[in-house]
Amino acid sequence: MKHICDLLLCLVLSASVWAGDVLPWGQGNSQMISSVPEEFASVLWWRAGGFAAAVQYLEMDWPGDDGREQRVSVTSLSEIQDELARAIEAGEQPPAFDLSGVPEQEGVPLAVKNLYYSILSNNPRYKYAYDFNAEVGPDGLLRCTVSYMPYRTGDYPDGFCGVEVDSLRSLIKVARDGLGQENIPIRITNLSLTVDDMNKALQQVGGGYLFCQLNRDGTAITVVPQGGLTLGEARARLAEIDELAEQVFQETVAAGMSQAEQAEALYTYLTQNVDYDFRYYSHPGEMPYESTTAYGALHNNLAICGGYAQAFQTLLEKAGIPCITVSGKAGGENHMWNMARIDGRWLYYDPTGDRGRADYGFLYCGVKGEALDRHTWDADWSNRLSEALFSL
Repeated sequence: MKHICDLLLCLVLSASVWAGDVLPWGQGNSQMISSVPEEFASVLWWRAGGFAAAVQYLEMDWPGDDGREQRVSVTSLSEIQDELARAIEAGEQPPAFDLSGVPEQEGVPLAVKNLYYSILSNNPRYKYAYDFNAEVGPDGLLRCTVSYMPYRTGDYPDGFCGVEVDSLRSLIKVARDGLGQENIPIRITNLSLTVDDMNKALQQVGGGYLFCQLNRDGTAITVVPQGGLTLGEARARLAEIDELAEQVFQETVAAGMSQAEQAEALYTYLTQNVDYDFRYYSHPGEMPYESTTAYGALHNNLAICGGYAQAFQTLLEKAGIPCITVSGKAGGENHMWNMARIDGRWLYYDPTGDRGRADYGFLYCGVKGEALDRHTWDADWSNRLSEALFSL
C-alpha cells in the first residue's frame, strides 16, 4: 500500500516536473515534497526524469521494455553463434542482428541455420530447441525464431492435458501403459531430462514391434508399429511373446532357485535352444523381421542378437529380475546384449555370444564389464539408465 501511495505522489510530482511547475527544494509546497523519501527527492531536480525516477525508486520495469525488440550489432558469424548459444541455453528468443558490420551478407540466413545445427550437435542437451528459422527483413535485420519444447519453457497450449513425466522411470511406465495409442500425451516436469536420454530410454519399450519416441515438440510419445504390422497386430504379437516367455519360465525355473540360478537357467535355455539366423550375413533380404525380436527366439528358435537380448530381458522380467538391453558393438559389429541386477549387483549377459556353449562353459553369463573384452558401449549411459529405472 505504501508503494502505491508513493507512486501516486511520484506521478504528481513527475507531471509537475514535465510542466515546469516544481519549485526548488524548500520553496512552497514543502509539506508535500517533504513526504518524498530523501533519496528520491534529489532525483526530481532532473526535470525530465521524474517518472523514470519513480519507476527506479519502486523497482518497477520501464513500460514497454518487454515489448521492445532487442538488437545486437555483429561483425561475424561467430558472434551470431555465441548469441544463439546463449539464447538457446536460456530458452529465449535471440535478438535481432544488425548485419551492417558483416563483410559478406549473402547467404547469411542459411549459414546461421547451419550454426544452429552445429550448436545442437555440440550440445545435445539443447535438443529441446527442436526447430529454427532465420530470415533478413526489409530493414536489413536478421531475425531468428527458435521453437522450444514446452517442457523447457512451460509454454503448454491452453487446456493441454498430458500424463506427468518427472523421471525416466515414469516415462517408461507411461509408454508401456499407453501402447494401445498412437500418441500418448505427456507433460514433462523435470527440466534435467534431456531429449536424447528420453528417446534412448524409450528403446526399452515395445519389444521391437512398437517403436516409441518423443514427438517433435515433446508433448507426446509416438507409438509406431514395426515389421509391417498394424498397431493391433503388433500388440497381439507382444502378448504372444509374453505367453511364450511365461511358458519357458515355468518349464525352466524351479522353486527355491536364487536370482543367479534363475538367470543362468533361463540363459542356458536360450543358448541351447535358439540358433543364430545367419541369413543376416548371407541373405539379409530374406531374413524375416521376426529374427530381430523375442518372437523369433521364443517362437521360431531363430534370432540374431536383438532377438536373443529381448528374449532374455522378457524371461528375466518373468522372474522379477531387473534387466535392460544394451546396444553397442562386439568385434566391430553392431550388437545387443543385457545388463541385469542379480542379488543387488548389476552384471552383464550376452546370450548371442554364448550360444552353443552350455556344455563348454559360458564366457558372458553374469560377468562384470571388464569381462566384455570384445564389446564397446556407453557404460555410463547403461549405468544411469539401470539406476533410473530400477533404483531401490
